[in-house]
Amino acid sequence: MGFNIREENILVRMEQPGSAYQLAVFRILLGLQIIYSSSAMIFDYVQQVPDISNTKNIFPDWLNQWVDTIAVPYLQPVTQILGIFLVLGLFTRYILPVLFLSFLLLFSFYFSKHNAPHPWLYIWFPLLLLNFTKSSDVLSLDKILGILKPLPDTSSSAYRWPMEMIAAWMAYIYVAAGMAKILPIYKGLKWLDGGTSQDMMYHRFLYSMDFYLFKHPFFDYTQNQWIFIVLSFLSIGIEFFCIMILFTRRCHLTIFILLMVMHSFLYLTGVLGFMQLALILSISLIHPAFFEKLFTSQKIKTSSV
Repeated sequence: MGFNIREENILVRMEQPGSAYQLAVFRILLGLQIIYSSSAMIFDYVQQVPDISNTKNIFPDWLNQWVDTIAVPYLQPVTQILGIFLVLGLFTRYILPVLFLSFLLLFSFYFSKHNAPHPWLYIWFPLLLLNFTKSSDVLSLDKILGILKPLPDTSSSAYRWPMEMIAAWMAYIYVAAGMAKILPIYKGLKWLDGGTSQDMMYHRFLYSMDFYLFKHPFFDYTQNQWIFIVLSFLSIGIEFFCIMILFTRRCHLTIFILLMVMHSFLYLTGVLGFMQLALILSISLIHPAFFEKLFTSQKIKTSSV
């Protein structure tokens, strides 16, 4: 049976039954990632890296100068503590706006120091989105302590639309990455010969924490040119294929496997940190019925969406 875009597209899926447990699992994993991302090791390293003046920043200069003086001694522990609260689901509704602001300010400091890619670029939107959801209705101290009143139905569509928005965000991230590689055309042709990916991976490694920790890459960037040519073609194909997230769930498992293969290779070449983010965002690709079955005996109506 072929798929019907009208029945399977993401706008329709947003109105379908969801799972409070799926949203809660995502909340917990996102909180753990925030705690890890704001770890002391990363920021001790950042302080030793000279500023890169051409790094773009979302905040004005006066605010950046203020953040520079408070980022590590104050914002870092605040972000970590609030991240713990998020994992525990404690006072979730109240700490999320503060966590979002502290997270942005803290990583504005990080990004102003150097332009190595960092997970915060992919986390900020899901973190903002959680402010408008009921992510602590289950698997939380909020529920145990009676701090909030959860919805009576854990399969309400109120839990579905946030996960579909996160899936759309995931599609945007990868499709935008693919577009950035091929446009303008001359840039795309240069990317496909493998040289750009080879040079980019090596320089990302030089700007990464791993260079300061291990002093040498995990992979010989001067050899095996064919690997980078193959990777260049595959990466663009995989990234553009992610657009199918918006149209049908039937490609979700395939997309997940392809992304894991791609990120595994990147991991071997020394580009770390993206695999766990792909895993966290991929929670949105799993059908909510799986989480209802996992945590409860309740079954929700399943369909092609």
